[in-house]
Amino acid sequence: MRLIGKVTGLGAGYLLGGPFGALVGAAMGHQLFDRPPRELFGVPISNREVKNSVFFVATFSMLGKLAQADGEVSEEEIASVEGLVRSHFKLSWQSAKFAFKTFDEAVVSNDSFESHARTFHDQFADSPDVLVTMLEIMLLVAHADSVYDESEEFLIKSAAAIFGLDDEYEHILHLFKYQPDNLEHCYDLLGCEASDDTDAIRERYEHLLEEHDPDVLIENGVPKELTNLAEEKRKLILLAFEQILRSRGLPHDGEDQ
Repeated sequence: MRLIGKVTGLGAGYLLGGPFGALVGAAMGHQLFDRPPRELFGVPISNREVKNSVFFVATFSMLGKLAQADGEVSEEEIASVEGLVRSHFKLSWQSAKFAFKTFDEAVVSNDSFESHARTFHDQFADSPDVLVTMLEIMLLVAHADSVYDESEEFLIKSAAAIFGLDDEYEHILHLFKYQPDNLEHCYDLLGCEASDDTDAIRERYEHLLEEHDPDVLIENGVPKELTNLAEEKRKLILLAFEQILRSRGLPHDGEDQ
């Protein structure tokens, strides 16, 4: 992640000294989003790099505040974030160090989770797929210890409300609760009912595939390293749709149409 090298080399502490939105905005300037490329302390930086940086800092800041939700950060929560960084996202050593610093700074800061969520929404309001990705990353960490407690759920639901995704929350949650191991779960994964006609289900399926398309997410500002989760959910969506088509006696990918 090229920007992380630029930011850390130029003083990550300046970016992490408070709410990620206010500080990234102060360091880079809101005008940076209007007429890229600009400069960060004299170093050229593109519009996508700015969005990559905001998304990256936001991810680990909000995970820090989420871990703090019940009043303390447990060893299990720290381990889940470390596992996310090292195994799931496969970040470079430099990016991982930056991620952990961001997480630690967020844990000890007085800024609210909601202030981070509002600033993130302000930057990505025109990209609902990016907002969904952020919710999914938070849900991934919240479910890492197999216990989704009330304090975590309260904060993630508040983020969904701030993102304008109240109606999508339950479906996004289903992507973490279910596998396409039976027909009922397949409908749950797609957010459909068994009574829905095939055209409506196909439309929903295509919407979800686009929402979880790594190339689209990268174009909209998600760092490539953080798109692995979307690819995993995309596979679940595909399997669920194929099972539904099979149950209706309809051809699916890999069969004669």
